[in-house]
Amino acid sequence: MVTMAVVAVVLVIGAGLSVVTAVLVRQGERRYAGQMMDRYTDDALAAVADEVGDYQHTLADLAVGLGAETDLTAADFAALTSGLNRQRLPAAAAVTFVVPAADAGTAALQADWRARGATDLTLTPVSPVFGTEHAFAVLDRSFDGRNTIAGRDLSQAAEAMEALRIARDSGAFAISRSYVLLRDRKLPAAAQQRSVTLVQPVYGFADGGWDPRQFRGWIVISLRGTDFMTATLQAQARGSVQLTLTEHDGNQQQLIATASAGTPEAGTAALDRDRVIEVGQRSWLLSVSPTDRLLSANDRRMTSLTLTGGIVVTVLLAVLVGTLTSARDRAVAQVAAATLALREDIARREETESRLRTRETELRHLALHDPLTGLANRALFWERVEHAFATHQRAGRTFAVLFIDLDGFKPVNDRLGHTAGDAVLCQVAERLRRATRSADTVARLGGDEFAVLVEQLETQGDAGIAAHRIITAVEQPLEPGAGLPAAATELPVTASVGVALSGDALDVDDILRRADTAMYAAKSSGKGRYVIGDA
Repeated sequence: MVTMAVVAVVLVIGAGLSVVTAVLVRQGERRYAGQMMDRYTDDALAAVADEVGDYQHTLADLAVGLGAETDLTAADFAALTSGLNRQRLPAAAAVTFVVPAADAGTAALQADWRARGATDLTLTPVSPVFGTEHAFAVLDRSFDGRNTIAGRDLSQAAEAMEALRIARDSGAFAISRSYVLLRDRKLPAAAQQRSVTLVQPVYGFADGGWDPRQFRGWIVISLRGTDFMTATLQAQARGSVQLTLTEHDGNQQQLIATASAGTPEAGTAALDRDRVIEVGQRSWLLSVSPTDRLLSANDRRMTSLTLTGGIVVTVLLAVLVGTLTSARDRAVAQVAAATLALREDIARREETESRLRTRETELRHLALHDPLTGLANRALFWERVEHAFATHQRAGRTFAVLFIDLDGFKPVNDRLGHTAGDAVLCQVAERLRRATRSADTVARLGGDEFAVLVEQLETQGDAGIAAHRIITAVEQPLEPGAGLPAAATELPVTASVGVALSGDALDVDDILRRADTAMYAAKSSGKGRYVIGDA
C-alpha cells in the first residue's frame, strides 16, 4: 500500500512537472515563431517599399527626360524608354505617356502626335468618368508582348483617372486604386489580375529649371498585382508564410494580390502581423500569416515527448527530469540564438548602410571640390550659379559673380617651385574664405583663377565692397610656413577682380562671360583692382 502511494505520489509529481515543462516549451516555440513572423513582416515591408521606390525613381527620371525635350516626339520616347525591360521592371506591363484633352481638342491632338512620329495613332474618346476631360495614351511601350493601348482614353477607368488627377493636382508621384487594366479587359476572366497604375506628372522646363506652369501630361507604369507579389514578395515568403497586399482605405479594403507557400494554419491569430505602408499618396495593408511549414520548423513534438516522459516509471524519473531540463534548455537556446542572429544581422545591415552613406558623401565631395584647396570646383560653382539664377529671379533679387586672377603668381612658381605655388594657392583660398560671408560660394576654377558667388545683395554697390575686401585680403604679404619659404614674402601677390551682376544677365553663360571679360579688363588697367562688367 505504501509502495502504491509512493508510486502514485511520484507519478503525480512527475506528471505535474511534465505538464509544466511542456507548457514552457510550447511558449518558447510561440515566442520563436513570433520573432520569425516579425522578421518576415519587416523584410516583406522593406521589399515592397524598395520595389515601389525603384519604380518611382524610374518614373521620375523619365519625367525629367520627357520634360527636357522642347519638342517631344515618338522617337524621343522610344529612346528614353529603350533601357527598360522586364528584368529591370519585373512586374510592369507597360510604360505609357498620357496627355489631357478636351472633347473639342481631340482631332487636333491626334494630328499633332501623328506629326511627332506616332503615325498610326488613332484617338478613341469615350465618355469620361470625371467632367469632360479625356486622358489619351499617345505613346505606349508594352513589356509583355500584348497589344499596346496607344490611342485609348484612360478616362474610362475611374481608378486610373483618379490617380492622374491626384498626381497633377499635387505635382507628385501617385498610385491608383487596384483595378483591371484596360489592356487586360479582353482577356479571359481567369487570366485577369488586380493591378495598379503608377503615375508621375511631366512638366516642361523654363529659365533653366522645372516650371509647374508647363504641364505636359503623365508618364505611367502599369503594374500587375499578382506579378508584383510574385516578383517582389514570393522570395520574402521563403516557403513559410502567406502574404496579402490590400488597399487600406477606411473600412473598405480591396485585394491587390497574395503570395502563399504552404497551408494556412488554424488557431494562430496571435502570430498574424499587419503593417500599413504609405506609397504614392495611398495606404496599403500588408498582412502576414504563418503556414504549417513555419510552425513545423519549431519542433512541436517536444510537447508530446515531454508528457510521455512524465509517465515513465519512478526509477526513471531522475533521468526523465534531466532529459526534460536539457530539452527545455535547447529550446530556450534556439530562441536566444535566433534572437542574437537577428540582432547581428540588423547591426551588420545598419553598419553597411552607414558606410555606404559615408562613402557616397565622400565621393560627392571629391567630385565637387578642388583637391588642393578644398574649395568648390568649377562644376559645383556652375551649379550654385544656376541655382542663384532660379531663386533670385523669382524673388526679384540681385547676385554677383566675381572672377579672380592672381597677379604675380607665376614668379612664385618660377623662383620657388610648384610646392611653394601650391602653398600660395592654399593661403589665398583661406584668405578668400575669411574675406567672404559664410553664405557666399568660393571656388577655384583652375590654376590661379578663383571665383566667388555673392548672393542676396542689398545694393549693387555691395558687389564692389565685396571685391575690395577680396583685393585687400589677397594683397597682404604672404606668410611663410607649410611649404612656403621665407623668401616668398618678398614676392607680392595681388588680385585682379572682374565683377558681373545678375540684373540684366541672360543666363549662366552670359554672367560668367561678363565676369571673365571684366577680370581681364581689371588686369589690363593696372592689376590689383576690380572692374564691374556691363552687357
